[in-house]
Amino acid sequence: MRGLILSLFIILLIVPTVLAKEGHLTLLAVKENGEGYVGTTADLYLEIVKGSGRIFLDTFPLTKVDTQISTRFAKDIACSYLDEDCSRYDFIYTIRADSPIIAGPSAGGAITLLTISLLEGFEVDESISITGTINSGGIVGPVGGIKAKIDAAKQVGLKKVLIPEGERIVEDDREVIETITLPIGVKPIFENSSIQNKTIDLVEYGKKNGLTVVEVSDINDVLYEFTGREFEEQDYELIIDKGYGGTMSTLASVLCNRSDKLLKSIDEPLDIKYNNTMGSILNLIDKAKVAVNGSKHYSAASYCFGANVKLTYLLLSLKNINELDIKEKIEIIKKNVINLEKSIDKKEKKTVTDLEAYAIVKERLTESKEYSEEILSTKFNVTSSVNITPNDVYSLAYSFERVYSAFSWANFFDNRGKEFDFGKDSLKSSCQSKIAEAEERYHYVLLFYPVLDLAGTRKEIDYAYNDLEEGNYELCLFKATKAKAESDVILSVSGVGDNKIANILDRKINAAKNNIVKQINKGNFPVLAYSYYEYADELKIDDKYSALLYSEYALELSNLDMYFKEIRKFPVIRFEVKPFLFLAIGVLIGYLFSKFPKGKKKAKRKTNRKS
Repeated sequence: MRGLILSLFIILLIVPTVLAKEGHLTLLAVKENGEGYVGTTADLYLEIVKGSGRIFLDTFPLTKVDTQISTRFAKDIACSYLDEDCSRYDFIYTIRADSPIIAGPSAGGAITLLTISLLEGFEVDESISITGTINSGGIVGPVGGIKAKIDAAKQVGLKKVLIPEGERIVEDDREVIETITLPIGVKPIFENSSIQNKTIDLVEYGKKNGLTVVEVSDINDVLYEFTGREFEEQDYELIIDKGYGGTMSTLASVLCNRSDKLLKSIDEPLDIKYNNTMGSILNLIDKAKVAVNGSKHYSAASYCFGANVKLTYLLLSLKNINELDIKEKIEIIKKNVINLEKSIDKKEKKTVTDLEAYAIVKERLTESKEYSEEILSTKFNVTSSVNITPNDVYSLAYSFERVYSAFSWANFFDNRGKEFDFGKDSLKSSCQSKIAEAEERYHYVLLFYPVLDLAGTRKEIDYAYNDLEEGNYELCLFKATKAKAESDVILSVSGVGDNKIANILDRKINAAKNNIVKQINKGNFPVLAYSYYEYADELKIDDKYSALLYSEYALELSNLDMYFKEIRKFPVIRFEVKPFLFLAIGVLIGYLFSKFPKGKKKAKRKTNRKS
C-alpha cells in the first residue's frame, strides 16, 4: 500500500511538468473612465501543452479582434526568435482584467517575452512589465498612453517598466495653467485655453514615482532586463562563402556586361525626347560600378537589370517596331521561358539555396509571361489595326530582360549546404502556412488603416492562392512571403515619425543580417535573404522606404528552413516520452521501495547501537 502511495506521489510531481508549461506576467493597459483614458493592469497567463500548433485566447472582459491577431503575431515572433518548431504545441493565452481594457498590439512585447520564457524554461522577474508592440525581427514598436501605464504600474507595486526606444520624451496635455490677471493689452500665450502641452521625460517621471523606466529596442533587450542574461549577440560579422560570393559576382557581371553591350549598340544620335531615358541609364550603370567596387553584387545586378530594360526599350523604339516584330519577339520570349522552365524543373532541390533560387527563377519567368501575354491580349485580340504605344514597347523590353535575368539566377543551383525535405507535401504545407500568415497581416493592417491602398499586397496573396491550386508550391511560398513582408512594413512604421524611420531601418537591417549569419552558421545560405539584405543596406541613404521593404523581404526569407524537416545522413533516434511511461516508472519505483527489507535493517541498527 505504501508503495502505491509513493508511486502516485512521484507521478503527481513528474507528470504536470511534462504535460504543460505555465507562466504569468502583469500587463499594462489603458481603460476609459468617462473623461478620457487612465492606466490599468491585467493578468496575462500562458499555458503551453503538447498539440498541433493551435492558438487559443481567452479574455475577460472580451477584447477586440486586434488583440487576438497580435497574440498570434507575438507567438510567431517568439518561435522565429528561438528557431523553434512550434507546430508540436498548443498555446493557451488568458487575459484577465477587472474592467474593459484597450490592450491590442501594445501587449505584443509582453506576450512574446512570456512565450519565449516558457519555451526556453527560464523564469522572468514578475516585478517588471513591458508595454510595446512587437514587429518582425523582434523589434519593439511604439505605443500610446505610456505615462498612464507607468501610473498603473506604481499602483500595483511593480519595480520596473520597459518602454519602446524613442518613447522616453512625451507630451502631456493635462498640465493645467493657473488663471492669472494680465495687464490690459497683454495677450495670454495660450488663448482660449487653460491647458498647456508639456514635455515629460518618462525615465525621470518613473524615478519620482519609485519606478525604474528603461527604453528597449528589441527582444534581446527585453530578455536581458527580465532575466539579467544575454541571450544573443547584438551584432554578428557576416562572412560570405567564397563559392556563393563568386556566383553572385558572376550574376552581376553577366547583367552588367550586357548593359555595356547594349549601350555600345546605340550607334546613332538620339532624338532629344530620349535624353531623360539615356540619363537614367547612365546613372544606373554608374551606380552599378560603385556597387561592384563595394562587393555589393546583388545591388550591381539590380542596377544593371534596370539599365538593360531601359536600353532594350530604347533600341526597340529606335527601330520603330511594328505588330509583326512584337509577335516575333514574344515568340522568342515564350520559347526561352519554356526551355528554362523545363531545365529548372529537372533540377533537384536539396538546400535552402536551391529552393530560393528556384523560386526567384520561377517568379521572373512568370512575370515575363504575364507582361508578354498582356500585350497579346490587349493588342492582338481585336480586328482593328494595332496601335503600338511606348508602354507596349516597355512591357516587351521588361519581359525580354526578365527572362535574361532568370537565366543568370539559375546558376545558384548547386546543392551545397544542409539538405531538407522539399517533397510536395512539405512544400504545400509551407505554402499554406505562409498564406495564412500573409492573410492575417493583411487584414490586421486594414483593421487600423481601412482606407489604405493595399491592392499590390492583395494581388500577391491572390497569386499565391493561384500557385497553391496549380501546385506551384515554391512560387506560392515566395509570393506569400513577400505579401507578408509588405504588410509588416506598414506595421513597423505605424505611429513612427519620419525622423525615426532611419533608426527603425537600421534595426531591421541589423536583425536581417543577424538572422542570415545564424543561418550560415547552421549550414544554410539563404541567397535571396542575403541579396535583399544587401540591397536594403545599399538603398538606405537615398530611398529609406524601399530599403525598409527589402529589409522585410530579407527578414522573412532568412528562416524558411523552419518550415521543413532536415534530412540527416545519419538518422537521429528520438525517444518520445509518453504520459503512461511516467505512470509505469512511478509504479515500478513504488514497488521497489515496498520490497526493501525493513525488518532486517532495524535489527542491524540495533546491533550497531549495542556494540
